[in-house]
Amino acid sequence: MSTAIEVEESSAVITAYGQAFAKAGAAAFNGPRDKLGETIVRLTLEFFEDSEWQPKLIETLRTANNSKEGAEVMGNLFSAQVFAQAGVIFDDAPLTIDELSDKLGINPLNINSSAAQLWGVFLFRYVLGVQPLASASVDQIVEVVAPTLQRYIVG
Repeated sequence: MSTAIEVEESSAVITAYGQAFAKAGAAAFNGPRDKLGETIVRLTLEFFEDSEWQPKLIETLRTANNSKEGAEVMGNLFSAQVFAQAGVIFDDAPLTIDELSDKLGINPLNINSSAAQLWGVFLFRYVLGVQPLASASVDQIVEVVAPTLQRYIVG
């Protein structure tokens, strides 16, 4: 498959993922603040565990990691889709990461660091199959990763 086709297909997957991630973030943000990290990790992992979405998400991760074009599109899509969709959930209008961080009271670097933490988990678990992360239960991963996201997001 050509890189251009892979990038186009990845764009569609990231758009859907952005919407799901934004809903997860909104649900987490509107829930107990002390469970924010846990809720985000659990909901995003459950999205990756979904048999319909998992192959598409894995291919998207591979595309982003295998080509400069894929990486650029992925970076832009995270900005344009994931963060913007979170704005739609909160405001009915897309937001930039800076606007979203102002609305949530979270430093933009902390938002990006949270996304990077999850990206690493997804890459190690679903693409590279690094053990023991690849065979750990969702609950085990939530237990280990959630405190880090909680610290990034809440402080």
